Amino acid sequence: MEANSKSITGSSTFGYRKPVIRFLLREDVPPLIFVLILMVTLSLSTNTFLTLENIQAIFIQISVLGIVALAVNHVILSGEIDISVGSVIAICAFFYGYIATKFGGVLLPLLASLLIGALIGAINGLFVTKGRVPSFIVTLGTMNILRGIVLLTAGDLVINLPDDSRILGTKTFLGLNVSIFILIAAFLFIAFLNRHTTWGRDVMAVGGNKKAAEMIGLPVHRVVIGTFVLTGVCCGLAAVLFLSQIGQLQATAASGFELQVIASVVIGGTSIMGGKGSVYAPLIGAILIGTITNAMTILKVPGTYIDLALGAVILMAITTDFVRRRMVTNL
Repeated sequence: MEANSKSITGSSTFGYRKPVIRFLLREDVPPLIFVLILMVTLSLSTNTFLTLENIQAIFIQISVLGIVALAVNHVILSGEIDISVGSVIAICAFFYGYIATKFGGVLLPLLASLLIGALIGAINGLFVTKGRVPSFIVTLGTMNILRGIVLLTAGDLVINLPDDSRILGTKTFLGLNVSIFILIAAFLFIAFLNRHTTWGRDVMAVGGNKKAAEMIGLPVHRVVIGTFVLTGVCCGLAAVLFLSQIGQLQATAASGFELQVIASVVIGGTSIMGGKGSVYAPLIGAILIGTITNAMTILKVPGTYIDLALGAVILMAITTDFVRRRMVTNL
């Protein structure tokens, strides 16, 4: 009787613990815990990390990265990948800068940048869906073609953006840089699409099992094209912030940026295999990358070690994801 009582108590205790364990094994929880531990450690070990100026600097730094990663997250969730985002940002930034220097202001150059980004995203999506070309190959080609166009047409050109066209990257509102509010707005909009629209739910279904999604009648092609168009639009917006923040543009702008974007998504907890992830993942990953970069600057670590640190964190994130999925399966 006593043995049975212990068995029941043990089972009951595990029953209470099970939801907690499942929560801790969610895709975005382990990287979030790691970010918090890192921030607490840096706060205790340095006097300059936990200041309003430094925290704001991190979020300004990741605003461009975060906006693009939020969109690329959906490409990966749908079972595809986009490695052309650095080149898309570069060409959108040149359109923004060229129109801004000719006509001034923000609205017209911004619309041009968004339209160019959307057009490139649609082309990528059409090649992937209608052309049935693997997304890695399509976006690899797009990346090189767009970078080649920028280098051929503007290789020696340096654009200096007028002050009245830099307000989205330099002005403040309520004491915070406008870039931070744009990042928050992009997150809220994409979170709404993900959670409260049919398209958002379909992205997960397509990424989980594309053939099953086709069999039940989901518009797979339209869903995938939508993820690429969203990425293009976000690249257009990010290009405006990127150029507005630095004020000057060269043909090599945003080279290698795609590595940081994919790293943000994967580090944040979205599975590189697609179908599993969270809308919070890219933002958590971007904050982690921004914190690591900021910490290395504060600690005066040479910049050449940044790529090494990012590569190590990516490998750790992928390994953690595989371990986490096995543990979830065994629960």
